Amino acid sequence: MKRLVLRWIVGYDELNNRVYRRQTINVDDSFTQENAQTVVDILDKYSKYICESAQAVTTEEVGDII
Repeated sequence: MKRLVLRWIVGYDELNNRVYRRQTINVDDSFTQENAQTVVDILDKYSKYICESAQAVTTEEVGDII
């Protein structure tokens, strides 16, 4: 299972520090870095926020935990 994790700058606090929001999008296992860059470019273009970082995360099950 893969996820695209985006970190958006959504504003600034009273001390002028950045305020962030995280967004997670489930993607297909065949999702590539090129796909990720395309998605980030499109979302960044149409969002009022700035995408500070993006990570493609792969998760694997390790077995049953009892």
